[in-house]
Amino acid sequence: MRILLPFVVGLLSLPAQVHAAENVPVAPFRSIELVGGGDVDIVPGPVQRVTLLGGSTAYTRFSMKRDGKLRIEACNAGCPRNYPLHIRIETPTMPDVAIQGGGRIIAARGYGPVSDLAAAVSAGGTIDVRAVDAAEVSAAVNAGGDIYVRARNTLNAAVNAGGDIHYSGNPQVSMAVANGGNVSRD
Repeated sequence: MRILLPFVVGLLSLPAQVHAAENVPVAPFRSIELVGGGDVDIVPGPVQRVTLLGGSTAYTRFSMKRDGKLRIEACNAGCPRNYPLHIRIETPTMPDVAIQGGGRIIAARGYGPVSDLAAAVSAGGTIDVRAVDAAEVSAAVNAGGDIYVRARNTLNAAVNAGGDIHYSGNPQVSMAVANGGNVSRD
């Protein structure tokens, strides 16, 4: 009992907002950028809605840029160790996506075909938007990371200093690879 008491007290002292789902009010957006890690699931929904499933606005900053980009900064200076950032984004149309400095963005099935889609990773992370059928895809990886896409007509792919772009479909591919990396059909 004496051994369990400090453990239970420690659990009770954790901030409640780290564990509860939290709705985040945001303006309409056309793209999403995740900075500094975490998991983002993008799912079809009737309106744009952002929900923190794990994490808290006490540690994660959401801001809107003039170009319609929702920027998510995963962790501020007071962020707890092993911070469990997990975000669900509902939106009727698939936005462009980017990761800087690690993390994961995955699009769920259910979106109709889109005319174009852009995905970019810099300094690590994984983007998986294979569930979205896009006519034209632009994908770029810089300094490590992975992107998975499905392109119907064209794929413009660029990799610099390591990383991989994986694609499905039968698009016309235009690629540039410098200082290591790969563009390949899955």
